Amino acid sequence: MRNHLFFLSTDSHASPFDMNIALDAGFDVALPYVSVKEDDVEGLTHDIIFSRGPKGTKHSAIFVGGSDMELVEKIVKRAGDSMFDPFTVSIFSDPKGAYTTASALVAKTRKAVGGLSGKKIVIFGGTGPVGQVAAVLCAMENADTTIVTSRDKKAGEEAAVKISSVYGVSIKGAAARTGEERLALIQEADIAIATVKAGIQILSLNELGSVKNPLIVADVNAVPPSGFGGLAPGDDMKQIATCVKGIGALCIGFIKYKVEVDIFKSMLENKITANFKTAYESAKTLA
Repeated sequence: MRNHLFFLSTDSHASPFDMNIALDAGFDVALPYVSVKEDDVEGLTHDIIFSRGPKGTKHSAIFVGGSDMELVEKIVKRAGDSMFDPFTVSIFSDPKGAYTTASALVAKTRKAVGGLSGKKIVIFGGTGPVGQVAAVLCAMENADTTIVTSRDKKAGEEAAVKISSVYGVSIKGAAARTGEERLALIQEADIAIATVKAGIQILSLNELGSVKNPLIVADVNAVPPSGFGGLAPGDDMKQIATCVKGIGALCIGFIKYKVEVDIFKSMLENKITANFKTAYESAKTLA
Protein backbone atom coordinates (compact mmCIF):
# COMPACT_ATOMS: atom_id res chain seq x y z
CA MET A 1 0.00 0.00 0.00
CA ARG A 2 1.37 3.43 -0.94
CA ASN A 3 2.08 6.12 1.63
CA HIS A 4 -0.19 9.14 1.16
CA LEU A 5 0.35 12.60 2.67
CA PHE A 6 -2.72 14.82 2.70
CA PHE A 7 -1.58 18.45 2.68
CA LEU A 8 -4.19 20.79 4.17
CA SER A 9 -3.21 24.40 3.49
CA THR A 10 -4.84 27.59 4.76
CA ASP A 11 -3.48 29.37 1.67
CA SER A 12 -4.64 29.32 -1.94
CA HIS A 13 -1.75 27.00 -2.76
CA ALA A 14 0.19 24.22 -1.07
CA SER A 15 3.89 24.87 -0.59
CA PRO A 16 6.08 23.03 -3.15
CA PHE A 17 8.87 23.24 -0.55
CA ASP A 18 6.99 21.05 1.93
CA MET A 19 5.72 18.67 -0.72
CA ASN A 20 9.24 18.15 -2.07
CA ILE A 21 10.56 17.37 1.39
CA ALA A 22 7.70 14.96 2.11
CA LEU A 23 8.45 13.05 -1.08
CA ASP A 24 12.18 13.08 -0.35
CA ALA A 25 11.43 11.66 3.10
CA GLY A 26 9.58 8.66 1.70
CA PHE A 27 5.95 9.50 1.02
CA ASP A 28 4.81 8.19 -2.35
CA VAL A 29 2.40 11.01 -3.04
CA ALA A 30 1.42 14.39 -1.53
CA LEU A 31 -2.20 15.39 -2.10
CA PRO A 32 -2.89 19.13 -1.68
CA TYR A 33 -6.13 20.65 -0.39
CA VAL A 34 -6.05 24.45 -0.42
CA SER A 35 -7.92 27.34 1.23
CA VAL A 36 -9.02 24.91 3.92
CA LYS A 37 -11.33 26.30 6.58
CA GLU A 38 -12.02 24.89 10.04
CA ASP A 39 -15.47 23.67 9.00
CA ASP A 40 -13.95 21.63 6.14
CA VAL A 41 -11.74 19.56 8.38
CA GLU A 42 -14.06 16.95 9.86
CA GLY A 43 -15.29 15.78 6.46
CA LEU A 44 -11.79 15.70 4.99
CA THR A 45 -10.43 13.83 8.01
CA HIS A 46 -13.20 11.21 7.88
CA ASP A 47 -12.54 10.61 4.18
CA ILE A 48 -8.83 10.18 4.95
CA ILE A 49 -9.23 7.77 7.87
CA PHE A 50 -12.13 5.65 6.58
CA SER A 51 -11.14 5.22 2.92
CA ARG A 52 -8.34 2.70 3.48
CA GLY A 53 -9.62 0.75 6.47
CA PRO A 54 -8.02 0.41 9.92
CA LYS A 55 -4.87 -1.27 8.58
CA GLY A 56 -4.46 1.39 5.92
CA THR A 57 -4.35 4.28 8.38
CA LYS A 58 -0.64 3.72 8.98
CA HIS A 59 -0.10 4.53 5.32
CA SER A 60 -1.91 7.89 5.51
CA ALA A 61 -0.86 11.10 7.25
CA ILE A 62 -1.91 14.76 7.44
CA PHE A 63 0.31 17.81 7.09
CA VAL A 64 -1.18 21.22 7.94
CA GLY A 65 0.49 24.34 6.57
CA GLY A 66 -0.19 27.85 5.34
CA SER A 67 0.30 31.42 6.48
CA ASP A 68 -2.42 31.57 9.14
CA MET A 69 -0.77 30.08 12.22
CA GLU A 70 -3.88 30.41 14.40
CA LEU A 71 -6.07 28.70 11.80
CA VAL A 72 -3.48 25.97 11.31
CA GLU A 73 -3.72 25.07 15.00
CA LYS A 74 -7.53 25.10 14.85
CA ILE A 75 -7.39 22.72 11.90
CA VAL A 76 -5.02 20.41 13.76
CA LYS A 77 -7.35 20.32 16.76
CA ARG A 78 -10.43 19.70 14.62
CA ALA A 79 -8.66 16.89 12.74
CA GLY A 80 -7.56 15.28 16.00
CA ASP A 81 -11.05 15.56 17.47
CA SER A 82 -12.45 13.87 14.35
CA MET A 83 -10.40 10.70 14.87
CA PHE A 84 -10.87 7.71 17.14
CA ASP A 85 -9.18 4.30 17.51
CA PRO A 86 -8.39 2.47 15.32
CA PHE A 87 -9.04 5.22 12.78
CA THR A 88 -6.14 7.56 13.56
CA VAL A 89 -3.32 8.97 11.43
CA SER A 90 -0.25 11.12 12.05
CA ILE A 91 -0.61 14.92 11.98
CA PHE A 92 2.25 17.38 11.49
CA SER A 93 1.71 21.14 11.59
CA ASP A 94 4.26 23.65 10.30
CA PRO A 95 2.57 26.95 9.32
CA LYS A 96 4.61 28.58 6.54
CA GLY A 97 7.62 26.63 7.83
CA ALA A 98 7.59 28.64 11.07
CA TYR A 99 7.91 25.68 13.42
CA THR A 100 10.83 23.96 11.70
CA THR A 101 12.60 27.22 10.83
CA ALA A 102 12.34 28.66 14.34
CA SER A 103 13.40 25.34 15.84
CA ALA A 104 16.48 25.14 13.60
CA LEU A 105 17.34 28.77 14.37
CA VAL A 106 17.11 28.44 18.14
CA ALA A 107 18.79 25.02 18.26
CA LYS A 108 21.72 26.25 16.14
CA THR A 109 22.12 29.37 18.29
CA ARG A 110 21.80 27.36 21.49
CA LYS A 111 24.59 25.04 20.37
CA ALA A 112 26.80 27.97 19.32
CA VAL A 113 26.70 29.58 22.76
CA GLY A 114 26.50 26.39 24.85
CA GLY A 115 22.99 27.06 26.17
CA LEU A 116 20.52 29.94 26.25
CA SER A 117 19.63 30.14 29.94
CA GLY A 118 20.20 33.69 31.19
CA LYS A 119 21.15 35.00 27.73
CA LYS A 120 19.70 38.30 26.52
CA ILE A 121 18.06 37.70 23.14
CA VAL A 122 16.51 40.32 20.86
CA ILE A 123 14.34 39.10 17.98
CA PHE A 124 13.64 41.57 15.17
CA GLY A 125 10.43 40.75 13.31
CA GLY A 126 9.38 38.94 16.46
CA THR A 127 5.66 39.45 15.89
CA GLY A 128 5.73 37.30 12.72
CA PRO A 129 5.23 33.50 12.78
CA VAL A 130 8.93 32.52 12.86
CA GLY A 131 9.77 35.28 15.33
CA GLN A 132 6.93 34.32 17.66
CA VAL A 133 7.89 30.66 17.76
CA ALA A 134 11.58 31.48 18.16
CA ALA A 135 10.71 33.77 21.07
CA VAL A 136 8.67 31.04 22.75
CA LEU A 137 11.49 28.51 22.38
CA CYS A 138 14.07 30.98 23.71
CA ALA A 139 11.84 31.79 26.69
CA MET A 140 11.35 28.07 27.35
CA GLU A 141 15.14 27.87 27.55
CA ASN A 142 15.01 30.58 30.27
CA ALA A 143 16.49 33.27 28.07
CA ASP A 144 15.66 36.94 28.63
CA THR A 145 13.71 37.35 25.38
CA THR A 146 12.49 40.52 23.67
CA ILE A 147 10.51 40.66 20.43
CA VAL A 148 10.87 43.82 18.37
CA THR A 149 8.36 45.34 15.95
CA SER A 150 8.90 48.17 13.48
CA ARG A 151 5.54 49.67 14.46
CA ASP A 152 5.22 51.24 17.93
CA LYS A 153 6.07 50.20 21.46
CA LYS A 154 2.46 49.48 22.36
CA ALA A 155 2.12 47.03 19.46
CA GLY A 156 5.30 45.22 20.54
CA GLU A 157 4.21 45.03 24.15
CA GLU A 158 0.71 43.85 23.29
CA ALA A 159 2.11 41.12 21.03
CA ALA A 160 4.48 40.00 23.80
CA VAL A 161 1.65 39.81 26.33
CA LYS A 162 -0.49 37.74 23.94
CA ILE A 163 2.30 35.31 23.06
CA SER A 164 3.30 34.95 26.71
CA SER A 165 -0.29 34.19 27.69
CA VAL A 166 -0.92 31.66 24.92
CA TYR A 167 2.28 29.69 25.48
CA GLY A 168 2.82 30.18 29.21
CA VAL A 169 6.18 31.94 28.91
CA SER A 170 7.60 35.37 29.72
CA ILE A 171 8.48 37.56 26.73
CA LYS A 172 9.08 41.31 26.50
CA GLY A 173 8.01 43.62 23.70
CA ALA A 174 9.77 46.60 22.13
CA ALA A 175 9.75 48.75 18.99
CA ALA A 176 12.53 50.11 16.80
CA ARG A 177 12.12 52.01 13.54
CA THR A 178 15.60 53.43 13.02
CA GLY A 179 19.08 51.98 12.92
CA GLU A 180 19.91 53.98 16.02
CA GLU A 181 16.99 52.47 17.93
CA ARG A 182 17.85 48.95 16.75
CA LEU A 183 21.48 49.42 17.70
CA ALA A 184 20.50 50.59 21.17
CA LEU A 185 18.49 47.39 21.69
CA ILE A 186 21.40 45.08 20.87
CA GLN A 187 24.16 46.90 22.77
CA GLU A 188 23.40 44.90 25.92
CA ALA A 189 22.23 41.72 24.14
CA ASP A 190 24.07 38.42 23.79
CA ILE A 191 22.17 37.36 20.68
CA ALA A 192 20.31 39.32 17.98
CA ILE A 193 18.05 37.46 15.57
CA ALA A 194 16.49 38.63 12.30
CA THR A 195 13.17 37.03 11.33
CA VAL A 196 12.01 40.00 9.26
CA LYS A 197 10.72 39.80 5.68
CA ALA A 198 13.26 38.89 3.05
CA GLY A 199 15.27 41.80 1.72
CA ILE A 200 15.15 43.96 4.85
CA GLN A 201 18.41 44.83 6.60
CA ILE A 202 18.24 45.43 10.35
CA LEU A 203 21.74 46.84 10.82
CA SER A 204 24.57 47.64 8.44
CA LEU A 205 28.09 46.32 8.85
CA ASN A 206 29.19 49.81 9.86
CA GLU A 207 26.55 49.90 12.61
CA LEU A 208 27.56 46.45 13.85
CA GLY A 209 31.11 47.72 14.07
CA SER A 210 30.06 49.99 16.93
CA VAL A 211 28.89 47.09 19.11
CA LYS A 212 31.01 47.06 22.27
CA ASN A 213 30.20 43.66 23.78
CA PRO A 214 30.39 40.12 22.31
CA LEU A 215 27.32 39.52 20.16
CA ILE A 216 26.04 36.70 17.98
CA VAL A 217 23.70 37.58 15.12
CA ALA A 218 21.56 35.10 13.16
CA ASP A 219 19.38 35.58 10.09
CA VAL A 220 16.78 33.21 8.61
CA ASN A 221 16.44 34.84 5.17
CA ALA A 222 18.85 33.97 2.38
CA VAL A 223 17.46 36.66 0.04
CA PRO A 224 19.87 39.62 -0.14
CA PRO A 225 20.51 41.94 1.50
CA SER A 226 21.24 40.03 4.69
CA GLY A 227 19.37 41.06 7.82
CA PHE A 228 22.78 41.98 9.24
CA GLY A 229 25.40 43.68 7.11
CA GLY A 230 28.46 41.55 6.36
CA LEU A 231 26.65 38.28 7.14
CA ALA A 232 26.63 35.78 4.26
CA PRO A 233 24.06 32.95 4.06
CA GLY A 234 26.71 30.26 4.52
CA ASP A 235 28.47 31.85 7.49
CA ASP A 236 28.76 29.63 10.55
CA MET A 237 29.89 31.68 13.56
CA LYS A 238 32.04 33.81 11.28
CA GLN A 239 33.59 36.99 12.70
CA ILE A 240 31.88 39.82 10.78
CA ALA A 241 32.78 42.74 13.06
CA THR A 242 35.14 43.25 16.01
CA CYS A 243 32.66 42.01 18.61
CA VAL A 244 30.18 40.24 16.32
CA LYS A 245 29.96 36.68 15.02
CA GLY A 246 27.22 35.56 12.65
CA ILE A 247 25.13 32.55 11.68
CA GLY A 248 23.75 32.71 8.13
CA ALA A 249 20.44 31.56 6.71
CA LEU A 250 21.80 28.53 4.85
CA CYS A 251 23.29 27.08 8.05
CA ILE A 252 19.88 27.38 9.68
CA GLY A 253 18.05 26.19 6.56
CA PHE A 254 20.14 23.03 6.35
CA ILE A 255 19.03 22.08 9.87
CA LYS A 256 15.40 22.99 9.08
CA TYR A 257 15.48 20.61 6.11
CA LYS A 258 16.85 17.78 8.23
CA VAL A 259 14.24 18.40 10.94
CA GLU A 260 11.36 18.29 8.47
CA VAL A 261 12.68 15.10 6.88
CA ASP A 262 13.12 13.58 10.33
CA ILE A 263 9.51 14.29 11.29
CA PHE A 264 8.10 13.05 7.98
CA LYS A 265 10.06 9.81 8.36
CA SER A 266 8.76 9.43 11.91
CA MET A 267 5.22 9.75 10.55
CA LEU A 268 5.88 6.81 8.26
CA GLU A 269 7.11 4.70 11.18
CA ASN A 270 4.61 5.59 13.91
CA LYS A 271 1.39 7.51 14.42
CA ILE A 272 2.45 10.85 15.90
CA THR A 273 1.22 14.39 16.38
CA ALA A 274 4.09 16.78 15.65
CA ASN A 275 4.25 20.52 16.32
CA PHE A 276 6.88 23.15 17.18
CA LYS A 277 7.92 21.27 20.34
CA THR A 278 8.49 18.10 18.30
CA ALA A 279 10.47 20.10 15.76
CA TYR A 280 12.63 21.67 18.45
CA GLU A 281 13.48 18.34 20.07
CA SER A 282 14.54 17.07 16.64
CA ALA A 283 16.52 20.24 15.90
CA LYS A 284 18.49 19.98 19.14
CA THR A 285 19.75 16.55 18.10
CA LEU A 286 20.48 17.59 14.50
CA ALA A 287 22.03 21.04 14.97
